[in-house]
Amino acid sequence: MPSAAELLDSELIGEPIGEALRDIPIPPCPGIIVSLMQESLNEQVDFLRVARLVGGDVALAASVLRAANSPFFGLRRKVQTVQQAVSVLGLNHLLKIVYAHALRQSLGSGPPMERLWERSHFNAVVCSLLAQRYRGVSAEEAYCFGLFHDAGMAVLMQQFADYKETLALANARPVDPTRIEDERYRTSHVVVGALLARNWYLTADTVWAIRYQHDMSIFSVPNEHATRPVRSLVAMGSVSEHVVAWFLGYSDDAEWIRVRAAVLNYLNLDENGLDRVAESLAPELREIQASRA
Repeated sequence: MPSAAELLDSELIGEPIGEALRDIPIPPCPGIIVSLMQESLNEQVDFLRVARLVGGDVALAASVLRAANSPFFGLRRKVQTVQQAVSVLGLNHLLKIVYAHALRQSLGSGPPMERLWERSHFNAVVCSLLAQRYRGVSAEEAYCFGLFHDAGMAVLMQQFADYKETLALANARPVDPTRIEDERYRTSHVVVGALLARNWYLTADTVWAIRYQHDMSIFSVPNEHATRPVRSLVAMGSVSEHVVAWFLGYSDDAEWIRVRAAVLNYLNLDENGLDRVAESLAPELREIQASRA
């Protein structure tokens, strides 16, 4: 008889476990994240120990300092050391930065990935800001969803030489892009991304939102896993994709045509309201863009 974990995996993957994913390596959760998650369970966080953990990786320490001093975190004074950054940011904000750094380290940062990581960074920020407006999920959870929602693409891009061609084909047609991926690879970026998120200890709602991000039926027929927070994350993620594309000067993917009505209806937004939201977020996004230049 299958265990509860195996049944959950079967639902998440949507096919017999191991068939399509056998040759697709899902990066394991980095030790630094495991250590920080364990530290978060303590009644009193040992920030000196956390600073030592972060400072033990020079590249990570640099990322933490750079991110802590960015406009997104709004610190009044520039921090000069990892210990200062950790103390001022707190563990929740620190985990955001560590997740972003670890994703790029684990999944690659060469030229083909740059656009994906650029959009993932801005999507994380926009999702976090939208969560503060629409409630339903925490800003931290929304940030992680925005950061991880396309991580499965990075995994598949490393695995399949023709994956960029597949993406271009999917982006040109207003159909669920996972259908095209399933036809070619017998799996999709949402399955791979959901498994990655689960293995990296993201919340269950975030994992299922990644899994359902292209499935608009969840807004009309919610199921056991398509909870209200999951639907909120999916809706905000789709709006974020549109806002970030507009901000960066990219055309909307055909996917936006397919999902626009469902997600705007869920968020009780019309086209004018959407334009106002995008324009209101632009100053913060410009500040963040300038700080990364």
